[in-house]
Amino acid sequence: MKRIIIVFLVLSSVVINAQDKKVFSIGSIQANPGEKVTGKLIVEEGIDKGSFIPITVIYGEKPGPVLTLNAGIHGTEYVPVITLQLIMHKIKPEDLSGILIMVHVANIPSFQGRGVYNNPIDFKNLNRVYPGKADGTFSERLAFTLTNEIITKSDYYIDLHGGEFNESLLNFLYFYYGCPDADVCRKSRMMAHAMGNRYLIPYDFNSIPDSLPSQYSEYEAMRQGVPAIVVEFGDRGEVDPSILDFAEKGIMNVMKTLGMLEGNTFVVDNPIYLLDEESIKSDNNGIFYSLFEKGHYVTKGSLLGYTTDYWGNRIEQFTAPYSGIIVSIYLSPVVNKGESVIHLAKVSDQFIE
Repeated sequence: MKRIIIVFLVLSSVVINAQDKKVFSIGSIQANPGEKVTGKLIVEEGIDKGSFIPITVIYGEKPGPVLTLNAGIHGTEYVPVITLQLIMHKIKPEDLSGILIMVHVANIPSFQGRGVYNNPIDFKNLNRVYPGKADGTFSERLAFTLTNEIITKSDYYIDLHGGEFNESLLNFLYFYYGCPDADVCRKSRMMAHAMGNRYLIPYDFNSIPDSLPSQYSEYEAMRQGVPAIVVEFGDRGEVDPSILDFAEKGIMNVMKTLGMLEGNTFVVDNPIYLLDEESIKSDNNGIFYSLFEKGHYVTKGSLLGYTTDYWGNRIEQFTAPYSGIIVSIYLSPVVNKGESVIHLAKVSDQFIE
């Protein structure tokens, strides 16, 4: 009789533990503890075409936070996309604490069409329409799906970007300060210093009024209380193995910092904070000529570049409004009125809110 009771108690314990381990779902994708699952998150047809989002969920055997790595919001930012494929094959559920969500390519139509910035279905920039609309155009429905199926289920969120075909840029990232919930901003800053990027741009949480939509995916995450950062890897759409290695190490270090993986952690040595970032924009359509490259330090008043008309006549020139570093520069010759040609920022070895 005693033996039967002992067996009954053991079996009861197994049942209770199994019930405690919940299935994690994203759309029709379901993962149980200890599983690595891939699938498609569907963006339904509406007033225009639908599409899908390729997703991987790695559900660790041990408890921990839910981290989302989001790649491919823009069509030719390739380093994050390839980096997630590398990470997917290296992380095993038995080594993971928590849940890792990988959005391999958030914007499939732009990716397939090699489109810079705007989606070929509705000609909108996905990273300007968050949190999206259930009954909107494709980009708005895509943002709505990502917001409600991914961001709301995350404890931490990293939006991974890179230099598109026309962009030459530093490997930098944005983190937030000034949050109503100081802990959310503290965790955002913690992730930023764990990524390994030398150049860090502090972004004021209060820069977008509450009355306006979030626009950006990471800002929507922050509004929902999910610590988030935006990282830029790569240059001109190129896939450099050294940058892939750098990006992978940074992401893995963040996961170790969050307690999701075992191993020693690091923080970036001697970070450079880029302050008062300014986008210098063109007032004309024409052809842009740059006189500097990314990472160059320029003094106030320096001639940074100029625009000609289609016959080669110089019609506009761009000068530095202050002394600082060139964060990014747009090297495609074509330029349209209202578009950025250069991003400039002041340099500091410290940041105080």
